[in-house]
Amino acid sequence: MQATDLPINGLVVNYRPASIASPTLGTLIAELGVECQRVLMLLHQLQLPSLSDRQKADLLAELNTSIIHLQSHCDDELQELIADELESIDP
Repeated sequence: MQATDLPINGLVVNYRPASIASPTLGTLIAELGVECQRVLMLLHQLQLPSLSDRQKADLLAELNTSIIHLQSHCDDELQELIADELESIDP
């Protein structure tokens, strides 16, 4: 199974942290977790010794897409939501 074959919507629900008050932040964190899992799966697949050149190319293309998605996902909005959540915590 390739990383792109995963049922992403189902995974996002499973990754949603119950301890986060903001539903938006919870969803963004869940999506981040899913994308990180996708990257790990791609990295593991790239370690297989008998990959064809075509398989390698496909995996590297998917990895590149995931990296771009992570870069765009970790923007100022996410950082602001995390900062807001941190401010709401009463130590």
